[in-house]
Amino acid sequence: MKQNCLKTLFILGPLLSLASCNMPTIFPSDSGDSGDFAPSGYTLAWSDEFDGDKLNTENWTYEHGNNNGWGNQEAQYYTDHNDSVKDGNLVITAKRGNTKDKYDYTSTRIKTKGKVKTTYGYVCARIKLPAVQGLWPAFWMMHESGWWPYSGEIDIMENKGRESTRTSSACHYNENGNHSQFNHTVDVGNIEEYHVYSLLWDEDSITFSVDGKKHLSRNKSAWNKDYEGSNAPFNSDFYLILNMAVGGLFDNHIVPPDDWESSDMLVDYVRIYKATE
Repeated sequence: MKQNCLKTLFILGPLLSLASCNMPTIFPSDSGDSGDFAPSGYTLAWSDEFDGDKLNTENWTYEHGNNNGWGNQEAQYYTDHNDSVKDGNLVITAKRGNTKDKYDYTSTRIKTKGKVKTTYGYVCARIKLPAVQGLWPAFWMMHESGWWPYSGEIDIMENKGRESTRTSSACHYNENGNHSQFNHTVDVGNIEEYHVYSLLWDEDSITFSVDGKKHLSRNKSAWNKDYEGSNAPFNSDFYLILNMAVGGLFDNHIVPPDDWESSDMLVDYVRIYKATE
């Protein structure tokens, strides 16, 4: 979910070739029955299991409005009533319907800024997505106090709703005064089934996986050429974001079909593990 605040700096980075990664296909795990593919040597530090009957506002804050398209020319208006918590899931619902501000779609976007944050760790969520063109669900992270893209952005999962078998991951950052990124699209089988989307992040590297299978990994020399010096931007606190946008730049302004009314994004849990010291 690119937070394109500095649109004049937009330069796409190279697409990572999976064949060049030479990565093992799955994490060695000691997560027992948790089923979230947590790597060995990591312990649970925080989670929201969505076991109640409403969103836990000690963890999450709602975003509101359209905010000039959120930097991506998005078409939805975010509210604090397009979500629910039921049957152990957070349900984010995108809907057709004009608001008082004359937007054609409404949805929900929530964040943990100022409440839950982490520097490094294993971050994961178990999510089921709708396969509907024009929808843009995402699970991602932004810097607690920085300015985009200099402070970085971590997109653990994004989906173009018309692509019913594929999701993508990416990191955005500044390079020589320009926005750059590394990214990769992965075949997950069926986005309408639950999958565990995860980030393994430490001082030296960032790795994205789906259901424990790694599909994108880079070390810090990719985002900071001064490897022996500071490894900014990905070296300080980031917070979590869950949302489902409609339209926007991500998929060339495609919107849902004329007969579409609503769709749900289901989140079973969100968890943060920290390395055992």
